[in-house]
Amino acid sequence: MHEYEIAVLKFLKDKKTSDIDAIANGTKLAKDSVMWALENLSVADAVKVNRKASGSIALTKEGESYTDALPEEALVRSISKAGGSSKVQGLNNIGLIWAKRNNWIDIRDGVAKLTPAGVAAAKAKDSQLRDLLNSASTGTKAIGDLNKQERDLLAILEKRGLVKTKESSGITGIEITRKGIELSSGKADQGVGALTREIIKSGSWKGKGFRSYDINASSETVYPARLHPMHEFNNMVRDAWLNMGFAEVNGPIVESAFWNFDALFSRQDHPARDMQDTFFVSNPKRISIDDLALMKKIKKEHTEAWQEDWREELASQPVLRTHTTSVSAHYIRKFANVEEGAYPVKLFSIGKVFRNEAIDYKHLAELTQMDGIIIGNNLSLANLIDTIKRFFAQFGVTDIRFKPSYFPFTEPSLEVHYYDKEHNDMIEIAGAGIIRKEITRAMGTDKTVLAWAFGIERFLMKSLKLNSLTDLYKNDIGWLRDRDEIRI
Repeated sequence: MHEYEIAVLKFLKDKKTSDIDAIANGTKLAKDSVMWALENLSVADAVKVNRKASGSIALTKEGESYTDALPEEALVRSISKAGGSSKVQGLNNIGLIWAKRNNWIDIRDGVAKLTPAGVAAAKAKDSQLRDLLNSASTGTKAIGDLNKQERDLLAILEKRGLVKTKESSGITGIEITRKGIELSSGKADQGVGALTREIIKSGSWKGKGFRSYDINASSETVYPARLHPMHEFNNMVRDAWLNMGFAEVNGPIVESAFWNFDALFSRQDHPARDMQDTFFVSNPKRISIDDLALMKKIKKEHTEAWQEDWREELASQPVLRTHTTSVSAHYIRKFANVEEGAYPVKLFSIGKVFRNEAIDYKHLAELTQMDGIIIGNNLSLANLIDTIKRFFAQFGVTDIRFKPSYFPFTEPSLEVHYYDKEHNDMIEIAGAGIIRKEITRAMGTDKTVLAWAFGIERFLMKSLKLNSLTDLYKNDIGWLRDRDEIRI
């Protein structure tokens, strides 16, 4: 027997029963060594290891908002106060979905009417589902304490994204058996357990043999340093483009409306430029446009195309950039007239963009976007489609489909979709197209510019099986340690 096993048995012989921490302290062995010895001794029936299923339940951000009433409960109570029926328009969509699934409401001609079950639910003060949610919020119940009915309810809450669970099996005690007591008087094997420099140099290992090593033995959990998933995936995207011969570029986060909108042929009265969609910066009050020649050309294109006055004061408004396409605009201008041998120019950028959006499970006010362009001669949609296919193939996404679409600064424009086997559906993952001639002409080039962009968080949401984009930024150290490997 190994010396670690002998040490553990001798300790347990006196204590009869103990736990891992006490054994480690009493034998002066590391926890990993104790667990390894216990694994072997358990197989040999020398010890009995008692285990108990355990685990924790934690509320998600959405779940925290429902501890007083689930959305379907609030909805039927509201309808009950309105006389038993109410127009669907204006009602909580999540509440409608679950109230309908529970058969609490009947919807006809845009009106939701309470069913008998809904009337009863509106009057009920207690709810098993909500009670379990509140138990999770206060930490009064662990997974190991739940009965079968409560486990079924927990599965519903987890599926709805209201709670997150983490199950585990913990050791509650270790007992020595009669066989263990007999073996405790034995002697440890004299084989070599680890080759050290001294043992190799002296040759003392010769004739002793080697102790067996079980790679499947339990060990203490170790948390190595890991990159944040956003950082990790940004690097994966970056490497994919570099592998395809692209160069990375970047630009300012606080940008002038000129480069964010005007240079990309977005008219000055377009709704996307309103306060509802854009974060305007109060300091500095304006960002001057240094490229006067370009400004005159942009003004001319806008005036002729949109038949409206173009105002420099609007173009000089500072904004938090709404897309990284503003970076691409700078570099289209920069590479408008380089030596012919430099083409094609292949560039990409990755960075934060900001939009004045309502926060929900798939929308954030701050997100990460990847933008790419190719500037060159005789480029076509076939080149664009091939480039996008080759990029996504590096992530194992091969079932790519393209659909005609509309974007303000490309013509023609495409949406890029892929087939999601899990949901049996085609999911949009990117937008692409050929930069409009009005833009390239103003930039001073006759080259063709292929362009595409996508939001990176959406990819991670699918890969890490998240219920909400906000989960990426909640700084949950447990989740950051235990999260799944990124797989697209």
